[in-house]
Amino acid sequence: MTELVRIREGRSVMEYRLEELLPAAAGLTEKYTSKESSSITYETAQMLMEAVIYCIGLCEESYGGALRSKRGLRAEEAYSIGYEKVIEKTYEAKAVYDRLAMDFEDYGCVNYRDTMVSGMPQFFLRYDARFCPQDHILTLDYPTMNRYGEKSGIRLIYEYLCDAEREQRLLRCFDSRIITALLRHVEAKQDVDYMENICSLVLLQSLGCLISKKQLTDLTLTRTDTEEIRRYFSDDPTETIGDKVQEMIGLIIQRAGMEPWKQYFQREGNEVAVRIYNAMKYDALDALFYV
Repeated sequence: MTELVRIREGRSVMEYRLEELLPAAAGLTEKYTSKESSSITYETAQMLMEAVIYCIGLCEESYGGALRSKRGLRAEEAYSIGYEKVIEKTYEAKAVYDRLAMDFEDYGCVNYRDTMVSGMPQFFLRYDARFCPQDHILTLDYPTMNRYGEKSGIRLIYEYLCDAEREQRLLRCFDSRIITALLRHVEAKQDVDYMENICSLVLLQSLGCLISKKQLTDLTLTRTDTEEIRRYFSDDPTETIGDKVQEMIGLIIQRAGMEPWKQYFQREGNEVAVRIYNAMKYDALDALFYV
């Protein structure tokens, strides 16, 4: 029986017979060895086959199954198109990073600075688009507000940088000194360096300010404010809290002039709702909103 290789991209799954992939892998092997040897290690062969599969997946992501069905696209052709897309997306990611780095602010968060200032340039120096496009090299220790599932390589880096850029844009709506002071306050209370997402923390504090009728950009709350927050969500189930939170996040994003990205930030609503519900249940709102 012919072995089928399934290449999953998003919700679609492409199937190629193994022998369809071999010519592309063989061509890549020749480039890898500069035609000086036909012998490579098992690990290298696996890496090169994964490179072929990754590029074919990027071809599918860019054009969809319609391209293959319309043109009867062979695996070798799909690989070549996908490889060009890897190069394209690498340049696009670098352009995003250059914009982000131009006036990047880390707010004194070591994890954030290490990832963006120290780590990301290393990615662009070391990324092997030809032979190992599936490797994104970095561990991306600083989390954005997004979840990336099984994405890897330049697809992951590009999306990560786009998310980081929109989060930086929102953070710039606040006084950097106030954000920095908030982080130092959190670190003092937790007695550990801040390792989480800054934008998520700022949004949460902004919600508290909105509910307690304080200036949104203040980010400073008192126990009186958390009592106001408790009354606002009193007896609400998690679903109702989520609806209220999403509506308020939408308002904050609208005021920031970032309407096109409202949905990105509103996705945080459900998680925030669970945290608020549990904090009320265990009388811990002061800890959640960092009074």
